[in-house]
Amino acid sequence: MDINLKYKVPGLEVASSMMYCFPTGAMDVWHPAAEQVLMPAKYFEPYDVEIKVQSATAKLELTKTLSWKRKTQLVLSKAIKRKARSFLPKTIRRKARSAFSRVKNYKTQLFLPEAVEDGDVLDYSGKFIFDARFDVFTNISHILGNIAEPVFLAQKLLSEHFQKDIKIHIILSSRVPKYRMPMDVYRLLGNPVIFTDDDVYGELVTCSKQRVYSTAPHFLNFEFPGYKEQTYERVFVARRGNRRLINNDEVTKFLEERGFKTLYFEDLSLEEEWSIARNAKEAVVVAGAASGNFVLNRVGLRDNAEPGSGLKLIELMSPAWNFYEHRYMANTLNGKWCCVRGQITPQMLNALDFSEAPPDSLKAPYKDPFRVDCQTIQMALDYLSMGK
Repeated sequence: MDINLKYKVPGLEVASSMMYCFPTGAMDVWHPAAEQVLMPAKYFEPYDVEIKVQSATAKLELTKTLSWKRKTQLVLSKAIKRKARSFLPKTIRRKARSAFSRVKNYKTQLFLPEAVEDGDVLDYSGKFIFDARFDVFTNISHILGNIAEPVFLAQKLLSEHFQKDIKIHIILSSRVPKYRMPMDVYRLLGNPVIFTDDDVYGELVTCSKQRVYSTAPHFLNFEFPGYKEQTYERVFVARRGNRRLINNDEVTKFLEERGFKTLYFEDLSLEEEWSIARNAKEAVVVAGAASGNFVLNRVGLRDNAEPGSGLKLIELMSPAWNFYEHRYMANTLNGKWCCVRGQITPQMLNALDFSEAPPDSLKAPYKDPFRVDCQTIQMALDYLSMGK
C-alpha cells in the first residue's frame, strides 16, 4: 500500500492575554510589586499535514526519551533472544555494565520481551499501524497531543479515503501494561493496541506533524464510556511531586473561598478526570500534564455558543518551566487563558539566564517546587472574570 493524503490545518488566532508575576523589588526597590506582563495577540499561519501509509516495518528506535538503562535493556534483550550477545559493540557493553552495576540480582532485573513467532517481526499485514514508541507514555498531555491527535486525524482521512470506518493499531512499549494511566487512556480512546519491543510489519501510518492545535478539539471530540454529565464547574487542579506549590495549603484555601473545588487528578479515575475536564467552566491548574486534559472541554463548542464563552483557564506556572501551548489550546476551545508566574529563586535565574546547559524538566532547579502569590492569582481571576 502506498497512500499520500493531505490536510490543511486552519490558521489560529491567539488572543492577547496577561501574565501576573510574583511581587519583586525589580518593580520598585522600596515597594515590591507584581509584574503585569502583556502577552500580545499572535497568529499561526495555516499549514499542510501529510499522512503517509506504506507497507513497511515499524522499528523500535532508541530515542532520547529512553534512558541509557532502558536502551541497554532493549539491546541486550535482542542479543539474548538471538543467542549472539557477542555482536554488541564494546561501547554498548561497557554502558550496559555501568547501567546495571547498581542493580541487585541483575538477571531477574533484566527485562526480556515476550517471545514472538517468525523471528523478531510481528506480522500485521493489512492492518493500519502507528508507532507511538517514540514518546513517553507516562505523560497524559503527550499521549493526547503527540499520539491521539495525529492518529485521530489519520483515521478521519483514511475513513474518507476508503469510505468506511478505519481504526489504527497503536504500537506501544511492552512496559506500558505495568502502568495504570496509559492503559486507561488507550482503553478510553478505543483504538486497538500492540504491546511489543519488537519490529511490527503492516500498513505503517506516519504524520508529518504531531500537534494540530487549531483543529485538535475537533479530532478529540469523541464519546468515552463512564462519562459523567454532572461535575464541578469551578476546579483547582493541584499538583504533587515536581513543580508543586510550596504554599499549596494557602492557595487551596484562597481558591476554595472563591468557589473552586480542589482536585488531584491522579486520585481520580480517568473517567472522572475527563468528565471534569470536559464540563468545567473555570479552571485554575498548577501547570503540567493535567492542563492537557482540558483539550476535551466542550463548554464553548456547543451549538450556538457565544464567542469567548468557553473554558476560562488560569495556569500557575513555575518560573523555571514556562511554556504556552495551553494558551493556544484555550483559544481553540473558544475560551480564555492567562497565567500566574511563581517566585524566581537565584538557582532558577542562574539556570535560565546564566547557564549554557539545556533545560531538563527532571533536574533541579527546573523541577523544584515554587511559591505563588495569592494577590497575583486574584489579578488573574479578575482579568478573566472568574470566581464570581
